[in-house]
Amino acid sequence: MLPIEALQEKIAKSELGQEWINNPLLDKDIWSFEELGYTQEETKIKGVRNIYFEGFSLSWLKLLAKFTILACVRKKLSFHVIIQTVINLRKLDKFLIKEGYNQPEIITDSLLQKFVAPRIKNSIASQSTIVTVIKMWAEEGWLELTYTPIKFKRKKPEIETIPEEILHQIYENFDLFPPPLERLFRLQLVLGCRIGEMLTMPRQCLKREGEQWFLLKWVQKHKHWRFYQIHPAVAELVREQQKFLAQQFGSNSEFDKLFCRLSTAPKDGVKGVSRTGANRFDIEPVYLPSVLTASSICRWLRDFSETANLIDKHDNRFYLTSHMFRRTKASVMAYCEVEDEYIAAVLGHASLDMLPHYRKLSLERLEKEANAKGYVDKYGRVTNFKPRKRRYERLAELLKVTTPLGECHRPTMLGDCQYRYACLSCDHHRVTLEDKPKLETDIRRLQPDLEKAQTASQERRGTEINRLLDLLKTRLQGLENLASLKGEKSHGW
Repeated sequence: MLPIEALQEKIAKSELGQEWINNPLLDKDIWSFEELGYTQEETKIKGVRNIYFEGFSLSWLKLLAKFTILACVRKKLSFHVIIQTVINLRKLDKFLIKEGYNQPEIITDSLLQKFVAPRIKNSIASQSTIVTVIKMWAEEGWLELTYTPIKFKRKKPEIETIPEEILHQIYENFDLFPPPLERLFRLQLVLGCRIGEMLTMPRQCLKREGEQWFLLKWVQKHKHWRFYQIHPAVAELVREQQKFLAQQFGSNSEFDKLFCRLSTAPKDGVKGVSRTGANRFDIEPVYLPSVLTASSICRWLRDFSETANLIDKHDNRFYLTSHMFRRTKASVMAYCEVEDEYIAAVLGHASLDMLPHYRKLSLERLEKEANAKGYVDKYGRVTNFKPRKRRYERLAELLKVTTPLGECHRPTMLGDCQYRYACLSCDHHRVTLEDKPKLETDIRRLQPDLEKAQTASQERRGTEINRLLDLLKTRLQGLENLASLKGEKSHGW
């Protein structure tokens, strides 16, 4: 048998053990992340404060779990990995007690496989923990166990991007959000940041060199700050948020984050609204000079999904999460044939492992659109051409606007459009065969107007109507050509 004293002695002789054996945390069953060196700000953003070692029955496994977590913290692993490691080791503890295995030297390979195998949904995560800790324990000389990893049939990763029809609904309802949150989500979609990176972004994050703007971002995977070049329109969005903070808290405020906490709770000073059955979008929030948390973001997005009535093409409610903005950015860049290395750099990926899945998703979409759609431009030309996007305007393809007469493919993501009421005259406007009935209806409506203008000798109005009719007929002729290419029967003007 391996008594706890013998294990302590082995640990004390190891390199890491010599450093930690007298750590006062080892005598406690509840550790705060702040005690482990994380900042109060980090714990607030993540919404977790403590690690719990309660519930272990095997004293040797609890001791190993504590030293394992100290090693995880030393490697700067994520909050999720640290907490999941403790959870999985606690599950192992309960499993060993149930199976009657109280001592580590009698734990076999087959027993550990039995622990991992039936966990179905969490089997891969459980196995990952077992493989990691066994390797660590062996390297440090704490405990020698044998485990042969099970070969699981891995499911294709679920890339939860925002469908195009949902993205249109989001942009149509963005003004439901309080202005700071609207800016946050617009920026996340453009930048492709993790939500933690967005909430950590400093208030003074912009710098300008000549005509170029740069944004300071925390890259979570690489654990460093870095300046990224951004489009001037994106810089303007950041500056709007900086101005908002100055108005709320003053230019000399010590609050140093770009996004602050906003509350709709009476305890924070919200007045005049009963919280019973109230939706947060019906309440004017109070802004507080403290960090915005990820859990708060989740609640806002869930309420937004319901308030904006986000419905997908199958008539199902679509619930938005912050990570979908990031994944949509990745898919759009893949769709625009951006190089893998550039996508990884923008997203802050530690490797290129996930990019083939985004690439495959974008190719499937390209193939589907090629078979389903063709476009006709202002000059009646049949084309699948999408206007070339500049480096920080790759998202424009998914942000195109549906107009009463076709689609707007204007490559500018932000700002107003000088052709808002003159789509037919715009080079960025496109129509498809689905728009043909609308165009024909408009021509029929314009004919009587033309006759009235001619009767009243209104030359200027008559000229304008004729110009619109020419533009409509040019597009219709282009659609006739498109229909011929697709082998469809059509009648034309």
